[in-house]
Amino acid sequence: MMQETISFKKQRELGAILGDTFKFIRLQWKPLFSLIFRIAGPALLLLVLAYVFYMQTMFGSLGAASVNPLFYQSSEFGASLVIALILIIISGIVYYGLMYGTVMHAIKSYITNNGIINKKEVIAGVKQNFWSLMGTSFLTGLITIVGFLFCIAPGVYFATVFASTYAILVFEKRTVTDAISYSFELIKGEWWITFATLLVTVILYYIIMMIAQIPQYIYFFIKMFTIAETIGGDPSSMFDWGYIALNSIAMIAQYLLYMIVVIATGFIYFNLNEKKNFTGTIETIESIGTEQLDKGEV
Repeated sequence: MMQETISFKKQRELGAILGDTFKFIRLQWKPLFSLIFRIAGPALLLLVLAYVFYMQTMFGSLGAASVNPLFYQSSEFGASLVIALILIIISGIVYYGLMYGTVMHAIKSYITNNGIINKKEVIAGVKQNFWSLMGTSFLTGLITIVGFLFCIAPGVYFATVFASTYAILVFEKRTVTDAISYSFELIKGEWWITFATLLVTVILYYIIMMIAQIPQYIYFFIKMFTIAETIGGDPSSMFDWGYIALNSIAMIAQYLLYMIVVIATGFIYFNLNEKKNFTGTIETIESIGTEQLDKGEV
């Protein structure tokens, strides 16, 4: 029985991109999750621990604040908050860089090996591009955040443009600045359809995430009603280790399932590249010509 494969190098409409994104996950979820855990797992663990530290700093301090109303203005709280935020930012940059790099190199290996992901190739590729991936993660994240801070519209614009940057970096072997610059050129005339595709993908992703977070919400509301019925209840007890554990599990699921969005950006890149450069069409024509020549020689 022949293995079902997906052709990346062709034009796709919005529905086809979404359908093939989930189809690719269905066919290759084992090697994908295995590689993400192996390559980006340590960064994800650091990110979760940094988030737990942040939660404890913000909400675990409610008890101290009830005793000392000025606690949130103290140097102890300020230092802890700064450390927590720095750890979240650094680990987030590393995780997203490794996540995108892992998925893009997995797609590259899948294409090269006709439907098979070679784990050694993916690991070697991510190692080779490590600093480029970190630079891309930092610069695209910084530009997008600044865009959102000044006004939401520029942030949305940059986020849409940069959706293909990692794919450009990996598949075209460009430098970080060149990949970012070329992403503006690649999306010309296709921004709105790219935005619509990303928007629908992100909505589907968040729907899945909301389902994964149901246990966390149930636990939180039970704790909230329990404390409300207790005279003099401590508000900080709502954020106990049970809540933090469920929140951490939901957070891990959130970052792992972000793979849905990442894979969609890979299909978006090939769609835009095909419309602009006809790479897949040219390769198909050349392969047909080669086959005919081989038959003629026989």
